[in-house]
Amino acid sequence: MGTERVTVADLIFDRLDTNGDGVLAADDYRASAEHVLQSYGMGPSSPKGRALIEANLALWEHQAELVDRDHDGRITREEYREWMSSLPASESGQPSGTPEVMAVLHAQFNVADRDGDGLMDRHEFAVWRGLKGVPVPAAEASFELIDSDGDGAINWNDFTGAAHRHGLTALLFPPS
Repeated sequence: MGTERVTVADLIFDRLDTNGDGVLAADDYRASAEHVLQSYGMGPSSPKGRALIEANLALWEHQAELVDRDHDGRITREEYREWMSSLPASESGQPSGTPEVMAVLHAQFNVADRDGDGLMDRHEFAVWRGLKGVPVPAAEASFELIDSDGDGAINWNDFTGAAHRHGLTALLFPPS
């Protein structure tokens, strides 16, 4: 696996490993969703909260089935890296998202879209990415890739189109 994919895999792994025990489990995926919800002042029983938790747990189930080689209910860093290397490539050759990854991102996008208009402006996007440790300048660079018409707002179709062209890593973790 290329160095960039290892770095991105490790970044995502570390952010998902909410309890810091060095492995991923269902509890980490739930806690990750709950952290996003708490950051936005939403509860897990709200419609957006339920959607995000369900998407995270569906991602866990899918990854546990495909990635957890020894079926011990935990995904190691190495197993996660191997999964990341198997992701399909975008037009630019960067890793693209699986339907389950995209469902989580869509649920997060909806949480970050505070007014529910289906659009995220530059500030909302920077706040959303900031929750995962992405610095504002990097988030703004990602926003520029996504906002291809330059109108200052992105919708979900803008995001998925940019992911297809540039890969998810370029949108979520642009090079510094």
